[in-house]
Amino acid sequence: MVMMGIEFTGTVPFSYVYLHGLIRDSQGRKMSKTLGNVIDPLDTIKEFGTDALRFTLALGTAGQDLNLSTERLTSNKAFTNKLWNAGKFILQNLPNENDTSAWEEILSYKFDSEVTVVNLPLPECWVVSKLHLLIDSASASYDKFYFGEVGRETYDFFWADFADWYIEASKERLYQSGAGGKSVASVAQAVLLYTFENILKVLHPFMPFVTEELWQALPYRKHALIVSPWPETQLPRNTCSVKKFENFQALVRAIRNARAEYSVEPAKRISASVVANNEVIEYIAEEREVLALLSRLDLQNLHFTNSFPGNADQSVHLVAGEGLEAYLPLADMVDISAEVDRLSKRLSKMQKEYDGLIAKLNSPQFVEKAPEAVVRGVREKATEAEEKINLTKKRLEFLNSNVLVSQ
Repeated sequence: MVMMGIEFTGTVPFSYVYLHGLIRDSQGRKMSKTLGNVIDPLDTIKEFGTDALRFTLALGTAGQDLNLSTERLTSNKAFTNKLWNAGKFILQNLPNENDTSAWEEILSYKFDSEVTVVNLPLPECWVVSKLHLLIDSASASYDKFYFGEVGRETYDFFWADFADWYIEASKERLYQSGAGGKSVASVAQAVLLYTFENILKVLHPFMPFVTEELWQALPYRKHALIVSPWPETQLPRNTCSVKKFENFQALVRAIRNARAEYSVEPAKRISASVVANNEVIEYIAEEREVLALLSRLDLQNLHFTNSFPGNADQSVHLVAGEGLEAYLPLADMVDISAEVDRLSKRLSKMQKEYDGLIAKLNSPQFVEKAPEAVVRGVREKATEAEEKINLTKKRLEFLNSNVLVSQ
């Protein structure tokens, strides 16, 4: 092809050759009429959508074959839906196009300025910094034809950072009422719009249809997405704020895990004392409303201190990270007496199961005659049961000590 191009046109027809792997079926077999495993792309598009199919095919590692499975297509269809729902949420929370003053305030934020980025509130500074890191990484990967890397990084940023964390945190700003509420909301609106439009740009080569549709639904679009300029690289980011927000995330996760462990009702708001040094307390306390929203805490009973609270011995102690801890009063989370009864019954049941497993392992007839894999499986079950029993005993001991203290 190169030789013919030079011969007939006098120029080299192309500079790069991209060699991709084969698309195989879900079991890794080559598609053939004989096996009857040919996947018709038109049928796939009807079921999952063009964007989901394109994204799935592009996520393969360069030069390696890709096993095309229903699970992958379903996952990427869900990703497309998530992108669409995020767009709907943002559109519903932007001011009316006729509200000139509100739009002037939103468009006044220039995120290519280091001063603007550094002065943003913590969640906003974190998500903008992460976005700028993504743009640099995606641009470099596109230049090297590492399309799969771009897709995976963008997927992770959009779902794990933007949708799961920032959109949820922004709700506190958007729904805030009272003094300063409007300007606080405009910061969140500006960051939501800026981050989302750049996500659409990075994803457009993979998913041209849904990204174009969402782009043109956003206000003040001068051009179609396909002819819009690529995001600039080397934009400002604040690594200090990224680390601070990661600490904040660790605290939220620790509280959420404790709530799940003690089966606290999702709607119930609980008290908490956050213990850290003054520097950490300063930036965590500044986002107390976001912390309360994401962790379902009672804002009136959320305290920040650099020393242990007075009720520490009657609280669940959480270590979120180095120098960042939390104490959740147990009485706020569960009915201690009822929980003691529940765990006692559970412990009795687990003990019976454990005794049965140990009896099996102590039987020479079972150990000698049963297949090795079966014996090994019983041993693993016994070890696991022993660990669960020890954990339950420790929790019961902790709960009983709280019952005595409260009495």
